[in-house]
Amino acid sequence: MITPIKKAINFSFLGNGGISKIIQETAIAKNHHIQSLHDKGDEWNFENANLIIECTTPESFLNHFEQLCAFNKDIIIVTTGWYDHLETIKKIALDANIRVLWSSNFSIGVYLYNKIVESAAKLINNYDDYDIWATELHHRMKVDSPSGTAKILGNILLNNIDRKTSVVEKTLQRAINEEEIHFTSTRGGAINFTHTVGFDSAEDVIEIKHTARNRNGYAVGVVKAAEWLQNQKSGFFSMEDLIK
Repeated sequence: MITPIKKAINFSFLGNGGISKIIQETAIAKNHHIQSLHDKGDEWNFENANLIIECTTPESFLNHFEQLCAFNKDIIIVTTGWYDHLETIKKIALDANIRVLWSSNFSIGVYLYNKIVESAAKLINNYDDYDIWATELHHRMKVDSPSGTAKILGNILLNNIDRKTSVVEKTLQRAINEEEIHFTSTRGGAINFTHTVGFDSAEDVIEIKHTARNRNGYAVGVVKAAEWLQNQKSGFFSMEDLIK
């Protein structure tokens, strides 16, 4: 059970795009305060903030994360697409002795979906007749492809299905190999996000699907994470820690 704190949080935002604005609205609705907003090229002022929401781009984030840690404020990393550098970012956060929380997707529903896929993958591991594929849809403004959520799902499948050893994310101009999982990505329109995992045999197909109606669930998860983080000691956390 997640126990919210009683004290209001003073949020500062680094990045003022669409998802940032939805998080701001959600934070205000939950009686928190927006202390400052910073966009690209702005001078940073986090003096009166309790917590910084980082939602820029993967390149910007990797370039300025160490500088951001020097402000000695809690940080929620909303930016995605930097996970190849996870260990480096973790070390910087731990060296700074602050509280940092990240997630590939802050939606509680997506976390539950990942757990459902994990359970299904463990079952499918015992039945070689089933091949595995996956696909995702995101709105046209989504920057990274595949998404962080797709990469997490791919790893869940690989970790639980012994006969699969790699995920192919690019367009294939050949037949897929038996040990591969093809995980495709589509970007377009106003779609928020949908992820589908398929377990496919000659006789039937099992599809496990999650669709976000909007980005509000994501924003609610970010604010819950900020509230939870206030009660923790310094460290590098994920949504897994929050849910547990």
